[in-house]
Amino acid sequence: MGNLLRADFFRLWRSKSFWACMIFQVGTGAFAPVSCYLYELRHPIPYSQHLDAEFLNFIPFVCILFALFCALFIGTDYSDGSMRNKLLVGHRRWEIYLSHLVTCTVACLLMCVGYLLPYLAVGTPLFGPLETDMGTVLAYLGATLVLTVALASVYTMLAMLIPNRTVSAVVALVLSFGLLLGGSYLYSYLNYPPTYTQMTYNPVLEVWEEQEAPYPFYLEGTKREIFQLLCDVTPGGQIMQCVVWDAPNLPLLPVYSAALTVVTTGAGLWGFRRKDLN
Repeated sequence: MGNLLRADFFRLWRSKSFWACMIFQVGTGAFAPVSCYLYELRHPIPYSQHLDAEFLNFIPFVCILFALFCALFIGTDYSDGSMRNKLLVGHRRWEIYLSHLVTCTVACLLMCVGYLLPYLAVGTPLFGPLETDMGTVLAYLGATLVLTVALASVYTMLAMLIPNRTVSAVVALVLSFGLLLGGSYLYSYLNYPPTYTQMTYNPVLEVWEEQEAPYPFYLEGTKREIFQLLCDVTPGGQIMQCVVWDAPNLPLLPVYSAALTVVTTGAGLWGFRRKDLN
C-alpha cells in the first residue's frame, strides 16, 4: 500500500490536470474579492460588501473540477496499462482502489485550499476580516471539507469502475451538473415565501390595491420536511446551503457526507473486485 501511495502521489505532482485545476482555483480565489471590490466602486450599494459573501463560492466549481480530475487521473492508469501491471506484481485490488481514493481526496482538498488561501490573502486587505463568528465559519468549513471527501469518493468510484477515460469524464460531468441542478431546485423550493403581494383592481374606487396572497408553491408540513431532508442528504443540496450560509441542519451535513463516503467506497470496492481487467 505504501509503494502504491508513493507512486500515485509522484504521478499527482507531475499531473498536468491537477496543476491546471490548482491554477484555476488560485486564480479564482485571488480574482473573486478584487471583482467584488471593483463592482462596489462602480455600483455603490446601500450596504457594504464583506469577505463572507464569496468565501464558500468555490464549492460549485470544485464539484465540476473534481469530476474532471478524478476521471483523467485514474483513467490514465487504465489507458497506459498501469492498473493491470499493479495486479501482476502482486498488489491487491482493495489496495489499488484505496490508494487512488486517498490520492484523489488529498488532491481535491488541496484544490479547496488553493481557493481559500488566495481569497483570504487578497480579500482581507480589501474588506477586512470575516464578519461571521469563528465558530460558525469553522462549522461551515468543516461541513464543506467533509463534503469534498464525499465528492472525491463518488468520482473515484466512477473512474475506477469505468475504464474508458472519456466515458468516465462525461459521466462524472453529467453527474456533477445533475447534482448542482438538483440541489438548486430543492433549495429554491425551500425558500419560496409563504405569501406574495398581489395587485388587484378595485372597480369601485377605480384604483389598484395590494393584497397578500398565499404563495402556491410554498412547502408546508411533511412535504417541506421531505424536501429539507433531500436537500441535506444530497451533495448538491449541501453545496447550495453552504454557499449562502443557510443550513438549518448544519451539524447533520457532515454525517450525511460521511455516510455517502462509506456507501460509495464500499460500492466501489465491491464493483472493482469483481471487474474484469484483462
